[in-house]
Amino acid sequence: KELLDPARPSSGSMAPQRILCLHGWRTNPEFMEIQMKSLKARLLDAEFAYLEGPISGMLGADDDVEKACMPPYFQWWEPLDGLKGQMDAVRYVAEFMREHGPFDAILGFSEGAACASLVVASLQGTGRAAEKPLLEFADVMLPRLVISVCGICPDEEIPACGCFVVRRRQAEVTPICNVPSLHVIGEQDDDRWNSEKLVEEWFGCPVNSSRVLYHPSGHRFPLDARPLAAAVHKLLGGQAATTKASLGGC
Repeated sequence: KELLDPARPSSGSMAPQRILCLHGWRTNPEFMEIQMKSLKARLLDAEFAYLEGPISGMLGADDDVEKACMPPYFQWWEPLDGLKGQMDAVRYVAEFMREHGPFDAILGFSEGAACASLVVASLQGTGRAAEKPLLEFADVMLPRLVISVCGICPDEEIPACGCFVVRRRQAEVTPICNVPSLHVIGEQDDDRWNSEKLVEEWFGCPVNSSRVLYHPSGHRFPLDARPLAAAVHKLLGGQAATTKASLGGC
């Protein structure tokens, strides 16, 4: 399922920027809407599409999630399913992009950011050295921007629930290229190191770059969304989504 949420139309004739939103671990599109309230208020000319993860359950990520919205809650993969589970999620999102795209940007929170990063890398043929571009999705247009909020690496050894560890052989990562990215990281986030690892390894970007925005809180969207909204406006501009998936490297 997906939740389409058109914002207020632009006063001009330009088509709205379309942003595909991938929620965090064991939440849902309704909760992500709550998280993004401040950002949406700054992006009135955008159209948001919320996609729920392919795996559902009745337990939310924490009490805050369960108090804010009703189940079911969703996630993008099961840690024990390994790389196969992750690639199943990639195909699930890519098929949605094929049917409902193109999208100007893909925005993910936490595990959703890991999934968004893996989707773009898989369509490009970047990411892990052993991966090849998904030729069956050669017709899917890449987004023009990746937005990661408190993102984690797709190959993280510690699952988002933090209750057990899955040891995996670390593969060499080829950074995503030709698709700009924005990264929002909480200074007090326990997963801050993981968000910075995503920036450096998967996007080849230094953490002191202007594309990396820090906020003073933890694992959450920033309360003040003005810097992020300004950066999104600057990078997306007024262009339409027209970029087809690159099947090679940089």
